[in-house]
Amino acid sequence: MLAALALLAISLLATMLNPITLSWSLLWLSLAALSTLAFIELHHFRSIKRAYQMAMLAAHDGFWEWNPVTKELKVGHRLLEILGYHDDFLKDTHAWLRIVHPDDRDTYNHAVSTHLKGETPHFYCEYRVLASDGRYRWIASRGLAVRNHKGVAYQMVGSVTDVTAKRHYQEEMEFLAQHDNLTGLPNRLLLAQDMGFALERAHQRQTRIAVMFLDLDRFKNINDSLGHRAGDQLLQLVTQRLKSLLPTGARLYRQGGDEFIVLIDSNAGPELALSVASAVREGIGHPFSGERGELFTSVSIGISIYPDDAQDGGTLLQHADTAMYEAKAAGGNAIRLHHSSMDIRVNRRHQVEAGLRRALAENQLSLYYQPQTDTRDGRLLGMEALIRWHDGTQQIPPDHFIPVAEESGLILPIGEWVIEAACRQIATWRQAGHNAPPVAINLSPRQFWRAGLAQHILDALTLHALPPECLKVEVTESVLLHAEAGALGELQQLRNAGIAIALDDFGTGYSSLAYLQRLPVSTLKIDRAFIRDMTDETGRNANLTMVGAIITMAHGLGLEVVAEGVETETQRTLLAARQCDLIQGYLVSKPLPADDFAHQFLVDRQAQG
Repeated sequence: MLAALALLAISLLATMLNPITLSWSLLWLSLAALSTLAFIELHHFRSIKRAYQMAMLAAHDGFWEWNPVTKELKVGHRLLEILGYHDDFLKDTHAWLRIVHPDDRDTYNHAVSTHLKGETPHFYCEYRVLASDGRYRWIASRGLAVRNHKGVAYQMVGSVTDVTAKRHYQEEMEFLAQHDNLTGLPNRLLLAQDMGFALERAHQRQTRIAVMFLDLDRFKNINDSLGHRAGDQLLQLVTQRLKSLLPTGARLYRQGGDEFIVLIDSNAGPELALSVASAVREGIGHPFSGERGELFTSVSIGISIYPDDAQDGGTLLQHADTAMYEAKAAGGNAIRLHHSSMDIRVNRRHQVEAGLRRALAENQLSLYYQPQTDTRDGRLLGMEALIRWHDGTQQIPPDHFIPVAEESGLILPIGEWVIEAACRQIATWRQAGHNAPPVAINLSPRQFWRAGLAQHILDALTLHALPPECLKVEVTESVLLHAEAGALGELQQLRNAGIAIALDDFGTGYSSLAYLQRLPVSTLKIDRAFIRDMTDETGRNANLTMVGAIITMAHGLGLEVVAEGVETETQRTLLAARQCDLIQGYLVSKPLPADDFAHQFLVDRQAQG
């Protein structure tokens, strides 16, 4: 048996002298061999121990020996060297525990105790130990108890390895797995974990939790117009400002994209959540200083409360998301508390969105055309193409699906479809010999967020061999909000090509003479609300002054004027008296399918020559 043990020690030494790798399995075999030393002479124990110490030195590990009865501790020179100490002051268990990190002592003591009791085959523990430079280093300590014939441990021997670099790498990987690498904020993985703990505490204490879902308004516009570098910088700046705005006890997470989550579990009811949300909304509204100048954004915030709105984290987060969409639908820069009625609207929105996707795939969309006629003599001078959706069973009103298309981004493929469908119909009419006036199509502000819109329209005209004059585009005043995103350049390109541009719904948004002078528009459309309120139920003039001023101003700028929503002969007469150029509305005709429009308006126009 002695010969076998000696051979084992020599084999272990040869293996550990390999400068590249350490044979862990042989290490445990060696410790197992040492455990049988209760049955051999002391000088043999010392001989094999010396061989083990040499092996540890070659492996750059530190050797230790401990008496669990007397608590006497002996450490090798290499272990002291790992920790940066020159003098051996580690004489017993108490001296060793004094340099073990306070947070790791229980773990260390438990690992030693369970092995001494024979509950584990060997001792192994990774913990932090105070080094001479005042910093803690991670060590992996392994060992084996030497027992007497009764199985009682009277000696433990083993070694330690410096695993600081490995642990730091693991911690870095864990941090990256649980945090966003752009902002450094905890991500959804850590949110789910923290939410679980917070809900458990709230349930035990019978307290409330508030979840706030934050979404930056028009963030995609910044990305598309200024580039992703500016967008990333804005997210970092928003993160820093949010941290300064949130109260103690509120935790901030990045959900993804431009979405953030705030978790408040300090008995947060609606009053506290609304107070925090108001501070956040006000703070985010101030400009941010970026590399390319000031950046502006606002935030839409949805709030849900546990246990009022939900009992679990997933539903709580979903309800906050739903409330945030309600804030978005209100125009953004708003705060909404979740209410059960919101869920019905969200479900309806999801149904509409899914239906729109099918509509695009199954060709359920169509264009109707509404005439624009001369206010004085009724001649057809233009028409507007209006999108319609029939899902196979019913007609879906535009005001039901256009907002959903805008929010979901489906307005982009729908807008492309409108351009193609309008050009195709104009080409069909021209081939049939109809003398069709210019057709106006509506462009969403979101279509300007992508570069190349003007070229796409011009390419569609070229594809169908159409001159630019046969098409007109209508934009709303909200496009002025995105003028810096390249919208003015796109519109100017269309105008230079010969496509007329109309400003739709004038007077309902951000009307400004300065903006009007910047936009390359040729036509101004007065919103139907002004036309409807021109006269009250008694027939007296109620809003004529405003309408007359708009017409005079537009003519002063050299713009053509179209009045929308004209439904009565009285309205037409009043508009004609104020020299409005064209009228559009049910007085002339409701929007018609292409064939009906051609039969009612284009055939007569062709005959008139």
